[in-house]
Amino acid sequence: MNDKDRIQVLLEDLDETDMSSMLKTVNAITKVRKALNAEEDKIRDMVKTSMKERGWETYKDKETDISVSLSTQKRESIDKEHLKEILSEQQYAMVLKTTTFERLQIMTPEMRVNMKKMIR
Repeated sequence: MNDKDRIQVLLEDLDETDMSSMLKTVNAITKVRKALNAEEDKIRDMVKTSMKERGWETYKDKETDISVSLSTQKRESIDKEHLKEILSEQQYAMVLKTTTFERLQIMTPEMRVNMKKMIR
């Protein structure tokens, strides 16, 4: 079964004129994506652990022609609260870049339960 066939299975019951059908399909795809992401994360951790145990920084698989590298990176972030204290409101407004975009958020009953747990 190729990737198109696997995707088609998820889209079998999709009725593009029925909102419930579209939302059910989105929910089914989301569940599959989350399960796949969880499995991918596990396998990535296994690869990372294996490379660390062997002391490898890079590896190229001859069979699949896939290469992987392990490197340390730094991430910097700005403390906005501290920046507000240092700068005037006008200076802060000049430094802060704000973008506006539309975002569609679909909330399933499971997501609502999880959100309520997090809020408590």
